[in-house]
Amino acid sequence: MKIISLSYEEAGYACSIASSIKKKYNCITQFFDYLVVDMKTINEILLLKNINLIINNFQISNIENHNYMSVKWNNFSKLISYHDLGLNYNELGLENLKKKYTRRFFRLVNDIYSEDIIFFIRYGKTPLNDIIQFNENIRKLNEKLIFYFINVDYDEDLKTNITHKGINNYIYINFFHINENKTHNEDLYFRILEYNWDFVFNLIETNNKYYSK
Repeated sequence: MKIISLSYEEAGYACSIASSIKKKYNCITQFFDYLVVDMKTINEILLLKNINLIINNFQISNIENHNYMSVKWNNFSKLISYHDLGLNYNELGLENLKKKYTRRFFRLVNDIYSEDIIFFIRYGKTPLNDIIQFNENIRKLNEKLIFYFINVDYDEDLKTNITHKGINNYIYINFFHINENKTHNEDLYFRILEYNWDFVFNLIETNNKYYSK
């Protein structure tokens, strides 16, 4: 079993998914863990044939009031790192970034090829077309893989869970309804870490045990 973050397209939300997984499980870093990324890019990377798209064509910029540079992959619609290059980075630092994400890309693909069951977690409501495309891409890589797309979210106005007819591997979890104690941390990253992640991981463990019988 693997639990893999699919992050989110806004900072704060993105890193909190991977941090919550690592807080519960001792797992190695995956490709999207600490990247800001949209679903279009995720679907493109799943079927990537040209590794040069990952290791070339960056836009590197200063982040105001931070000790890191932002790294934007220009080959994709939205793929950004805010943690990998320091202010005084050099060519060696950039080369290490390229090697890091090359390793993580092959790690992701290898997990999809070799695992029996994977639980993918992404923050925020995800359009149905993106989920359908994601499912098709995963099946192209490993048609035997059992996998779930878990959408975690926090929406005070949504009264019922989101379901998609015919997509049985989609699970929507609204933290607003399952948090025993409402959290109001001003820092978005820490606020999400305080959500009821035990509910998510207990659900994952239950489903994993079902398929492990």
